[in-house]
Amino acid sequence: MKNVLFLPVAVVLFVFLSVSCQKTIREVEIVNDTLIVHTIDTLVIHSKDTTLAMDANLWNCYSHNTSTIVSPGPTTFFNTSEGIKFIGQGIRRGTRLQTKQEIGFKDKTIYYKWKGTGGGQFAGFVLQAKYDPLTYDATNPPLQGADFANYSVGNSVDYALLVQENVWYYTRIKSIVGTDNYEVTTATGNYGNKGGTTIQTVVVPVYTKSGYIAIRIGDNFGGSNSYAVLGECKISSN
Repeated sequence: MKNVLFLPVAVVLFVFLSVSCQKTIREVEIVNDTLIVHTIDTLVIHSKDTTLAMDANLWNCYSHNTSTIVSPGPTTFFNTSEGIKFIGQGIRRGTRLQTKQEIGFKDKTIYYKWKGTGGGQFAGFVLQAKYDPLTYDATNPPLQGADFANYSVGNSVDYALLVQENVWYYTRIKSIVGTDNYEVTTATGNYGNKGGTTIQTVVVPVYTKSGYIAIRIGDNFGGSNSYAVLGECKISSN
């Protein structure tokens, strides 16, 4: 049986231009105690300040369980006066709302204004950068996405911050320059650097500096009574 690991390699020649460069990912395969290294080149999008429009027609939504795209509509995802609302597709069948294009965020800060409900039951919410939209959200095998932060409603779990239903949260994901780490600060009332009340700050490593910016709901025991609303999302220099 083969053991396969994926090791990211730092991006070379990163400049703030309207062009792209190559990101190299090395696939390391161990076969009969022999180390075999494969090199894969993928497109990198350069980072720039971006405010993402809160218009469902400009986003994609995927089934968290089947990794298939779902069409916009009243039972999937749609525009509201508060932002883009996306809905669970069944008991423990979540959805992932994400940008249609890959976005660079090297040395940048990502801002999310969001809220969610589990319909009175447990549900998990995750802010993330997705590397391949058509893969399942998981940590094994790796390099399918970077989870910036995990939250839950209904009851607490050891890997997520317990939050309240239908309350706006403001999460700021700030690059720690010179490292692969990002400081994730979640606040109420406003962003932590804008006068909000900080309720959690954690540091997470993110080894790839571009991806499809996303938010997902999963493990939603309330089925289609669970949903989330993305009210704002932007990439900024601070």
